[in-house]
Amino acid sequence: MLTRIQHRLATLYDVELEVDVEDFVCDEETARSLGGDDAMRRGEVLFVVPDESGARVALFVEPGARALAGDAWMADGARFRGACLATEGVSHFVYLAFRADHEIAVSELELELQAEIDKWALGVLAPLEELAHPMRGRGAALIALRDRSRRLRERLFTGARFLDPAGSERGDRYRAAVRLASRYARELEAARIDRGDLDGLTRELRRFYRLGAREKIERIG
Repeated sequence: MLTRIQHRLATLYDVELEVDVEDFVCDEETARSLGGDDAMRRGEVLFVVPDESGARVALFVEPGARALAGDAWMADGARFRGACLATEGVSHFVYLAFRADHEIAVSELELELQAEIDKWALGVLAPLEELAHPMRGRGAALIALRDRSRRLRERLFTGARFLDPAGSERGDRYRAAVRLASRYARELEAARIDRGDLDGLTRELRRFYRLGAREKIERIG
């Protein structure tokens, strides 16, 4: 499951990585040793631990989320939560690896913002055989795609629930990421999805992916 998500992200953003996320997945015991019970509560954590070689990376995603198969984005309860956890974890890993390959630092807000956008993008595009598949006209497939995007935006952003309280550093960071991602997704719906322009959507997402944190925020406005 996690490798498949990595492949979809790499295809969407046209990035090449020489690492496989599955090689960095840790079990519950290791996650507890690194993050305590909080890691279990969250269900997904990317650990970056300094060591003599620079840093050691470990990704924890709860087992149920790693075992998901098929399109779970429109499912209820545990399957939808699992899709979110798995995609968020892989998103963090891929983005961190991509930036490390280019020797560019990344902030925690940037990681969270990109993960929120990745969940929406992969969720919207999941039914399509090819991520950049062109969709023309105003047929049933386009109507379904519009509806899927709006429903996902509601579930991911409007209906977001936060583990950390407002006013805390982590809580405010997550809320800012969701707010910015929601605004960006709404813009892309109007500019690209409503027109069936998936080629344009892909180009914009790839360009955005390569911006820095400040440029991303300025781009969203």
